[in-house]
Amino acid sequence: MPIDCEDQELLEGFLTETAELLEKLDDDLVALEKATDDTDLMNRIFRSIHTVKGASSFLGFDLLVRVTHKTEDVLNRLRKGELTVTPEIMDVILEATDLVKTLVADIKGGDIVDRPIDETVNKLIPLLSMPAAHAEEPSAVGAEEGAVPETSSEQPAPVEAVAAAEPVSAPQGQQPSPPSPPPAVSRPAPDPPKKAALPKAADKGGDDLSDNTTVRVDVKRLDDLMNQVGELVLERNRMIQLNQDLQSGTSDEVAFGEEFGKLTKRMNFVTSELQMQVLKMRMIPVEKVFKKFPRIVRSLARDLGKDVDLQIFGEETELDRSVVDEIGDPLIHLIRNAMDHGLETPEERVAAGKPGTGTLVLSAVHEGNSIIISIKDDGRGIDTERVGQKAIEKGLITPEQLSMLSQREMFDLIFLPGFSTKDKASDLSGRGVGMDVVKTNIKKLNGLIEIKSEKGLGSEFILRLPLTLAIIQSLLVDVEGEIYSIPLASVLETLRVDQREFHVIGGQEVLKLRDMVLPLIRLEQVFKVQRQSDPDHFCYVVVIGAADKRVGLVVTRLVGQQEVAIKSLGNYLANVPGIAGSTILGDGRVTLIIDPVGMIDGGEGAAAGR
Repeated sequence: MPIDCEDQELLEGFLTETAELLEKLDDDLVALEKATDDTDLMNRIFRSIHTVKGASSFLGFDLLVRVTHKTEDVLNRLRKGELTVTPEIMDVILEATDLVKTLVADIKGGDIVDRPIDETVNKLIPLLSMPAAHAEEPSAVGAEEGAVPETSSEQPAPVEAVAAAEPVSAPQGQQPSPPSPPPAVSRPAPDPPKKAALPKAADKGGDDLSDNTTVRVDVKRLDDLMNQVGELVLERNRMIQLNQDLQSGTSDEVAFGEEFGKLTKRMNFVTSELQMQVLKMRMIPVEKVFKKFPRIVRSLARDLGKDVDLQIFGEETELDRSVVDEIGDPLIHLIRNAMDHGLETPEERVAAGKPGTGTLVLSAVHEGNSIIISIKDDGRGIDTERVGQKAIEKGLITPEQLSMLSQREMFDLIFLPGFSTKDKASDLSGRGVGMDVVKTNIKKLNGLIEIKSEKGLGSEFILRLPLTLAIIQSLLVDVEGEIYSIPLASVLETLRVDQREFHVIGGQEVLKLRDMVLPLIRLEQVFKVQRQSDPDHFCYVVVIGAADKRVGLVVTRLVGQQEVAIKSLGNYLANVPGIAGSTILGDGRVTLIIDPVGMIDGGEGAAAGR
C-alpha cells in the first residue's frame, strides 16, 4: 500500500532520525546484556524506542506503533527492575527490533507492507505479565496466560490484556512516562497465525537503514574547505592578472617568469590543502561497520553454543566512504570463519587448558597511507596439515605442489574457490565460497590480506586497505618509452642492476638480492611494449611487495614520484590482469596504473633472457 503522507519533509525527517536511533540500538542491546546494571544505557535504549513509537504514531504507521509500544512496555519493566535481563528476554527484544527495522525499511521503500507481526508481539505480551522470579522462562509463562499475573501497582494487569491496535502515544518531544491503564475495551479476535516473512537477521542485525548516498560532515571541515576555496579564488585572480599583463606587453619575460613561478608554488600549496580538505569530508569512522558486529557475534555464539568475548578497538579510525561501504561483507565472512572454525566450544577450551570464554579482537589503526584492520582469535589456529590434505581431496592442488609450499602459502590455500575444511555444509560454512569472496573483495579495493596463525593458540587475519580509492602516491617508470604508474604503497625499494647478474631458474628470471631470491617480471613483455633502443646491460628493478611475497619489476628508467588521480577504465577493461586503472599526467598523456597484487598473484611471467 503506497504511503499517504502530506508532508514529505516530515516523513524524511522521521526516516533519518529513526535510522540513526536503530543503527545504535543493536549495539546498545548487546552491551546491556553484559552490563545489566547500567542505568544510563537502559534509559537510552528506552528513549530510542519511545521516540520511534511517538513519531510513527504521529504519522499513522499503525503496525510500527503496535510493535514499538509493546517493546517499550517490556523495556519499561526492565528499566524499573520488574524484570531481569536474560538471554531469552533479549532474544525477544532483538527480534522485535529486527521487525521494527523491517517495517521502517518498508516505509523507506515507499510502500507499507501488511507484514504478520502477531508472532513477535505475542512473544512480548507474556513478558508484561511475568513475575520477575520467572523472567527466564517466557515460554512457560506464555503457556499460562490464563493465570492471574502478579503485577506491581505501577503496572496494572489490564494493560497486558488490552489490544495494542491503536495505542495512544505521547508526542515525540514529551518525556516518557510509565504506561497508564487504558479504558477497558474488547480485544478483537486475533488473526490466524501466519508464517513469519521476516528475514533472519543473524548476519545483518536487521535491514540496513543507513543512507549510503550522504555523509555527515563536521561544520568546521566545511569552514576549512570554504577558506581554501577563497584562497584558490585569490590565486585564480592573480593568474588572470598575469595573463593580462603578458598579453598587453606591460610585463617582460623575466618579471613574468618570476611571478609565474611564485604563482605555481602557491597554487600547488592551495590545491594540496583543498584536496586534503575534500578527502577529510569523505572520511567516516569505521565504527559505521564495526557497530553491527556485536549483534552478529552474539547471534552466532548462541547458534554455535560458544562463549565469546568480542573486543573492539580503534572504531574511531577514519576511512574513505567508498572503502567503508565495501569492507562490511569481507569482515562478516572473517568473523563467521573465526567463530565457526577458529574458536572452540567451552568444553574443548577447558580441556585444552584455556578459559571457557573465547576472545575475538577486532581492531583498526592508521599506518601511513593505509588502514590496518585485524580480526584475531585465541582459538585452535590453522592446522596446515589438514588444510593441505583437504586441498588435495578437493582436487585444488596435487601432492607434488603441496610439498613445495611454504607455511604462508599453505595458509593461502583457504582462499581458493571451493575450499573448505568442513565435511558437511551448514548454515554458517562448508560451501567453500566465504574466504574466496573475502580475497576477491579485498583485491577489488587494492588491498592486501595476510594470515598469521599458530596451531592451538589462535589466528589473525590482517587487512591492509588504502585510505582512499581516489588519489594515490605513485612511482612513475619508463618502459621502452611508455610511462607506467606503480602505487608507492607497494614499492619496497628500487635498484639499478647489471642484467648479467640475472639468473634463470625453471624458466623464471631471478635476482639474488641480499639473502633472498627475487623473482623478476619484465613489464615490456607483460604489456608487449615495442623495443625502442638497443639492449643495455644496466636497467632498474622496482621491488614490490604484497603480504610476505616480493617481486621485482624490470623497467628501463625511473621517472619520479607523483600524486595521481585514479580513473576507471570502464566495464569493458575493468578486469585486465595487472592493471588497476589509469591516470592523466601533466603533459596530457594517459598512463596505466599497475596493480601490484595482480602482478604478484597472477604470476605474470618474465620469459628468460632479453
